[in-house]
Amino acid sequence: MYRQLSEAMDCLQHICTDVGPHNSRRPDNPCMSFSTCEGLQLLIRHFATCGRKPQAAAKTCPHCKRMWQLFRLHSSLCDQPASCRIPLCKQFKEKAQEEKVDETWRLLVKKVATARVMSSLANRKVPQVVHKSWMRCRGTR
Repeated sequence: MYRQLSEAMDCLQHICTDVGPHNSRRPDNPCMSFSTCEGLQLLIRHFATCGRKPQAAAKTCPHCKRMWQLFRLHSSLCDQPASCRIPLCKQFKEKAQEEKVDETWRLLVKKVATARVMSSLANRKVPQVVHKSWMRCRGTR
């Protein structure tokens, strides 16, 4: 679950920086998680047009509530809210500084951050020199 949330955060970043309405050209780097990215784009479109957003209506739309949670999670992980292109990032960051964040939310953020690091380590390209030395070690055993 934490890995999926981490993937959603990567897709949200990709959508808002490479794919969003501010870009008139095709993105140079396509998203690696197409199905997650496509689903998130649909959720963002719904969020933009729905009249029952979490702060605006008594009966909140479940899709908008999910998007609101993803925006909040991004804000908790973001280290550059002033220049961030994710909607509501700066507002959530300011609100989090004003209010006390509950321990469950803090734990979720920590686990998603850990999943992001582990995923990036698993996906990184191993330098050729290191790869060759690993192969030599395997061959001598």
